[in-house]
Amino acid sequence: MKKIKRSIAIIISSIVLIITQNANAQLFKANVSAGFVISQIDGDELYGFKHTGFTGGFGVMMPIIPDKTEEGFQLSTEILFTQRGAKNVYILDPFEYRCDLTYIDIPFMIHYVDKRAGATLGVGLQYGRMIDTKERWKLADTMINGMDRPVNITNHNFKKNDLSFVADFRFNIWRNFKFDVRWQYSLLPIKKDVEFFNSYNSDDDLYRTWKRDFKSQYLSFKIIYVINEEVENYKTKPNKRKTAY
Repeated sequence: MKKIKRSIAIIISSIVLIITQNANAQLFKANVSAGFVISQIDGDELYGFKHTGFTGGFGVMMPIIPDKTEEGFQLSTEILFTQRGAKNVYILDPFEYRCDLTYIDIPFMIHYVDKRAGATLGVGLQYGRMIDTKERWKLADTMINGMDRPVNITNHNFKKNDLSFVADFRFNIWRNFKFDVRWQYSLLPIKKDVEFFNSYNSDDDLYRTWKRDFKSQYLSFKIIYVINEEVENYKTKPNKRKTAY
C-alpha cells in the first residue's frame, strides 16, 4: 500500500508541475471530473449493469501537434477513483450476490477533438489498481435445480492489477463543462477459474460443473470541468453559406 501511495503521489506531483510550467502556453489542459458508474462482472453467471458506484478524479490532455491545441489528435491521462462491481437483483432467484471493487484507474488515451462539432472521441488502455474488495455470497438452504451456483463461496482471490480497453465520447455542455460517457472492458481476468455447478446433487446424471474467469465491464457518466481553457475555445464555428451556382 505504501508503494501505491508513493507512486500516486509522484504521478500527481509530476502532473501538477507540468501544468504549472505550461499554463501560459495553454499546451496542457487540466481537468477535474465526477460522476457515476454502472457495472457488471462477466463470468459471475449474472447479467446486467446492476451495480452502481462513484467515479471521479483529475487529468490532463495535450495536443500531438503543438500548433493545434484546440482540435485534432490529443493525448490524455487521468487518475480516477472508481467503484466497480456486480449485484444480483433477480427477485425470483434466492441466490444473493454483491461484489464491490474499488480501483485507482489510470487511463492512457488518444482523443480526436472536433472543435466545430464540440465533441471528442477517444480510445486507449487503462491500468487499474484494486485498493479494496468486498464480496458477499448468500445461498438459499434449498437449492433450485438448474440454477447456477458457485462451488466455493470463500474464494476472494481477485487480482490486484487490471488492464482494460477504454473508449469514450464527450461533448461540450456549457462554457468549460463537458459530459463524458466511457466504456471499459478488462483484457485480462480479474479473477480466474471460479467453479460453478447447476444445483443438482453430484450423484445425479444432470449434475455438471464448469469454471469461469471474471472480467470487469462498466459504463461511466461524468461531468468534466476543464480548468485552464478559455471559454471562447468551446464555441463552435458558424457554418459559412456557400455561393449558389
